[in-house]
Amino acid sequence: MSDKVESFAHEKLKGQYRTRYQSPKLRDFLEDPDQDLKKFGGGSPIKDDQTTTVTLVANLVEECPIYIKRYNKKNAWHALRRTVSKSRAENCWMHAITLENLGIAVAPPVAFIQEYLGTGLKGGSWYLSELVVGPSCLDHLPTIDDETVQAQRLEQIIDTLKKIWNHHITHGDLKGSNILLPQDQAVLLDLDAMKQHKDDEAARRHIGKDVERFLLNWKKDHPHPALYELTRRKLSEAGFSEQ
Repeated sequence: MSDKVESFAHEKLKGQYRTRYQSPKLRDFLEDPDQDLKKFGGGSPIKDDQTTTVTLVANLVEECPIYIKRYNKKNAWHALRRTVSKSRAENCWMHAITLENLGIAVAPPVAFIQEYLGTGLKGGSWYLSELVVGPSCLDHLPTIDDETVQAQRLEQIIDTLKKIWNHHITHGDLKGSNILLPQDQAVLLDLDAMKQHKDDEAARRHIGKDVERFLLNWKKDHPHPALYELTRRKLSEAGFSEQ
């Protein structure tokens, strides 16, 4: 099956999609993403607030359920700032494709859509990806009683993080809920804040922030002193430490 990336434009909307997912329903959605999602099999939004609206749609494409994240325009200043930089949807899209090309597991990207307002400013944006099913590392790692197995799963996650860091890429929001562990993979989610840094110093500084946030999973969200110390040691052995 063809897996090219195609661009599209319709009225005030522009974006890209992967041709392997193309279907009449997807094309219809790309041209009017604010239409009633229930007709595509979607239920109530998973999340709906000022910043984002997240919906799972069952039959937008034949292959699998699709996870749709709408990034809402907060205010005029936010729209102006986004006009001179990538929207969060486009940032997710570009980095998801980059990571896939590097052999790093992500939720497979399907499409992104960008709204352009009459003033030339960017409005809302949408990011579509396949649904990935699996426990988060935040929930799963503390439940592993076998210390050897726990260490192996942690090393798997750190190996994935090492791959992005070695390419001067940082995640920007390493909450444990943003790393899923389906089967034998570590899958990175929510690439909104991901960046690829141009120089060693910027990369080093932001990697340190990634490390701090990842360690905070076991120190704050789910206090697990032993898992915190194991994580800190494994990161240090991999050549990474807190700032």
